[in-house]
Amino acid sequence: MCSAKPATITMPDTGAYDRMAQMQMDAMRQQQEGVAALKQMELNQALRNQEQGLMAARDFKTERANDTAANAQRMAALIGTPPPEKTAKAPVIGTDRENMVKAKGKKGLRIDRVDRATATSEGAGTGLNITTAS
Repeated sequence: MCSAKPATITMPDTGAYDRMAQMQMDAMRQQQEGVAALKQMELNQALRNQEQGLMAARDFKTERANDTAANAQRMAALIGTPPPEKTAKAPVIGTDRENMVKAKGKKGLRIDRVDRATATSEGAGTGLNITTAS
């Protein structure tokens, strides 16, 4: 028999390589997330700027409306209140708008023709005109 020592297998220490690979992966991930975070910060800043612009416009409109109301009050105090408007009145039923003499009573309610001509029973378009094709 052989009196050789048994061989022992030793595993190399790969922890340094694993740590280096992890650091590289972390750096890549951080760079990618950094770009997204930067874009998100730019978007948030743009939204804040837009909101400030809208608030400034709203404040300006409110200030202008208040100035207009104050000017109207000053003018009303200087000039006085305007005269009252004439109210619209409905026409009186049965009044003669064209100053025509109309009959009183039931006959006065008759609606006259526009052309004020008497009706004729002769002429084109009166009666029943039946034409026969012969």
